[in-house]
Amino acid sequence: MVLIDVDSVYFHCSKALARSKLWDPARHVERSRLPSAGEIHRRLNGADFDAAAYDRELAERVRTTLY
Repeated sequence: MVLIDVDSVYFHCSKALARSKLWDPARHVERSRLPSAGEIHRRLNGADFDAAAYDRELAERVRTTLY
């Protein structure tokens, strides 16, 4: 169990979300241009990390170990 003691909370102005155009499809990035989870791990952990194996095994790992 992890307990977190919060001293202060700051809320963002709701206009910031509207101004971000987060829901504007014209500003969305094509999924194929984004790195895979394995590629992100390789960039964080070094060239020896097997990104292809990580991506290949991801669906099974999520199914069996997520919950």
